[in-house]
Amino acid sequence: MSGDLVYVVHPEPAVAEALRGGLQAADYEVVNMSSVGEVEGITSDRQFMIPDAILTPLGDVASGDSMLIALFQSNPLMEQIPLVVVASTESEERRRALRMGLLSVVYPPYDGEEVALTTKLAIEKHRSDQKLFGSLSQLSVPDLLQTAEAGHRSGTVTFRHNETKGTVWMRNGFVIDAEVEGECRGKEAVYAIAVWGTGTFEANFGDVDVEEAFRMPPSSLLLEAMRRFDEESAVNFKLPVVETVDTGVVDLSLVLLNVVTGYTLNHLHPSMVSSRLEGLRKELESAHPALAAFTVTEEGAAAFANVEPPTIEDGEMVGAVSTLISTFFEQMENALAWRFTARRLARLVAPWREELEHHGFLDPLGLVSTTAEERDEETQESAGVAGKPVPVGCLVLDGKDRVDVFSVFGPRIGRVDPAVVVGRSLVEILPTELAAMTTRLMEKATDTSGRYGGLAVGRGVLSVGHVKHIVRIAVVRPASGVGFIVVINRMRDQRRSLSPDIERDPVTGTLRDGRADRLLVANDDFLHGFEDLFARSLSHRHHELLQRFGKKWGLRHAMRLEHMVQRDYRMTLREMESQMALELLSASVGVFGLGRFDADLGYRDQGVVVIRHHASPFPGIFSATAGGACSILSGFHAATLSYLAGRHLAAREVRCAREPGESCLFVIATEERLTKLLIATPRSEDHALLETIKGHEPSAEDA
Repeated sequence: MSGDLVYVVHPEPAVAEALRGGLQAADYEVVNMSSVGEVEGITSDRQFMIPDAILTPLGDVASGDSMLIALFQSNPLMEQIPLVVVASTESEERRRALRMGLLSVVYPPYDGEEVALTTKLAIEKHRSDQKLFGSLSQLSVPDLLQTAEAGHRSGTVTFRHNETKGTVWMRNGFVIDAEVEGECRGKEAVYAIAVWGTGTFEANFGDVDVEEAFRMPPSSLLLEAMRRFDEESAVNFKLPVVETVDTGVVDLSLVLLNVVTGYTLNHLHPSMVSSRLEGLRKELESAHPALAAFTVTEEGAAAFANVEPPTIEDGEMVGAVSTLISTFFEQMENALAWRFTARRLARLVAPWREELEHHGFLDPLGLVSTTAEERDEETQESAGVAGKPVPVGCLVLDGKDRVDVFSVFGPRIGRVDPAVVVGRSLVEILPTELAAMTTRLMEKATDTSGRYGGLAVGRGVLSVGHVKHIVRIAVVRPASGVGFIVVINRMRDQRRSLSPDIERDPVTGTLRDGRADRLLVANDDFLHGFEDLFARSLSHRHHELLQRFGKKWGLRHAMRLEHMVQRDYRMTLREMESQMALELLSASVGVFGLGRFDADLGYRDQGVVVIRHHASPFPGIFSATAGGACSILSGFHAATLSYLAGRHLAAREVRCAREPGESCLFVIATEERLTKLLIATPRSEDHALLETIKGHEPSAEDA
């Protein structure tokens, strides 16, 4: 048993400590985790160790914030680790464990010896019955070997690539021998296996009876394997050239595709960008063979495909790429309204307008002219990183690695005027860390081919004050071989939770959520101070300003929920069934202590949505105005429903709660429809409709 690693994943620290004590007495190494934040903190390290067993309750498996689910998602191997169920009540947990096929269960009061023996039997049964296995597309050779190194594992790892079998033997985290069947043995075998990108693996961890041919850590062997691969690739690497097509058309096509993928990454998870645009490319390829020259990688970057180039003419390439982009924008406009219009596409490609017109792209793309009056609808941020704003967008570098063209797409870290970017080197316009990262990626895109030639993608975490930003940089080598296409994105944190996992820091006296972010508590003192600020100095615009504040907040919250939905449901919030999306919004508002709301969609045919908000804190704090006391919630509901509906909506509170148990009533519609409804003359249809809405009380079933 000595040396085996056990993860104790339990929401109650006292129980976790009790379990730890019994396991440590039996010489197990134990790591305790009591929140999703702790799980993600440990598993975010690429080299975290795979345990021999996991002790956990099953009560929160159905929850989107389950610690066990977070652990499973951290590494494909985790789902194959034996579970020991920590039961709270014998009958309930026992039955649930049996339904899941889990036979190892411990019950309170968690006797130390019993816990250790149950864990020992679970590990031994797992080792005798099952090997760890998986696909190299899920877990690469370097990741697997480095995971074994970090865990000081011994055992035999067998790989199969096409019809070739490779074996690596390890002892205490070191590689001691390797073989590629019928080809080579020793270190050369490791170098060959390390670059296999497809196939399967089986890992049988345990004692190995193999003589040591050498003894080296996997990280050193992998580093040498990558160096050799880079050298070989640099000799053999040739950028794809599409026969008979002007290189300028090919380069411009690749730029356009990367502008589209880079902009879409502001709104979709990278894997969704890849699956949607790459899926559409494959769908259109039969009618437009020129699209076979490109691919969209899992990182959401457009690159040349590793295929034989088709023989096509300039016009075919222009028509194929234009069809792909315009069709994708139409589909995405349905998924994320306002953000993929023809006007937005025109703004994105405006820096290349003369080239597009020269090569004939404008008409098939359906581009409209851009004017100075067209305003970006995105939220802009003005924070810089390390003293420099980051030019988020697509930059095309010339042969001297200076910016030749820059297309801006927000949201961005810092307001960057293209005029101060064009003509400068990366060192002049990027923070030091990003400039160094981009230089390394440019070297990689030039010297290696891999599955997708001429492409390298990297991520960096940079701090802006107290906020950390994830910056993604993709570097693509054009067909001409001159310069680079560089796409820079500010990525949103996909793991941020909307659950109230809040803890107090006893040292600083502050509150933090499960991600260790500091929280501002909007208690009565804060809200009264907020109200006093508006009521005293801006009383004539009280309702208007509070509603505007609510709209800004509602839009930001909808975007936060959007990314959570993409992460958990693999679709956009707008693509969800309307009632389910509204329920998610209602539940997320409850996390802030602002009550909950029900949406009545029964008046949609009359152009109106009714929101009944329960337990709003504002009526008891804010003074009532003509628009009610909940002006912030009016703006909030207008913004979130506008986001879902894909058009600008307005809101008005037509009944404000004044007694406990009462609900606030909001009417949501277009500005024109809402005005008509609220000023309707008595006995008109709209007047009767408004009276019906005000007088309708929810049934017990509705509540």
